[in-house]
Amino acid sequence: MSTSILNHSEKVKFWIENEILFCTFNQSDCYLTIEASEAYLMKIQKLTDGKAMPLLIDIRNFIGNFSPKAAKFFAESPILKRHIITQAFVVDTLHSKLLIGSYKRLFAQDVHVQIFGETESALAFCMESKNKFDV
Repeated sequence: MSTSILNHSEKVKFWIENEILFCTFNQSDCYLTIEASEAYLMKIQKLTDGKAMPLLIDIRNFIGNFSPKAAKFFAESPILKRHIITQAFVVDTLHSKLLIGSYKRLFAQDVHVQIFGETESALAFCMESKNKFDV
């Protein structure tokens, strides 16, 4: 089974709604690289335009993996720390839940990361985070 490398311009969609940054993966079988992480961080920096906000990442269509270097690069990025106050992941498989749990435990221990089974709960967490962090 071959695993495609994410083409960051076509396979991931970012947008802002109600001062929440949304991210959706549009490809199911992929492998996240440092190059893709860097591209996503640049997109986050451009879209947020200096304003900190929650990030809701929908990985229900993502059954791939990430390189440990890419995950560490993403989690420790000054861009992420400056522009993202919380990370809410929406998952629908045990694989996705374990993947994000590993990311959180290994690379994002000092970050507010939560895992949800449905978008509504993740959205409520993001709204609560906005109020809590007064952004």
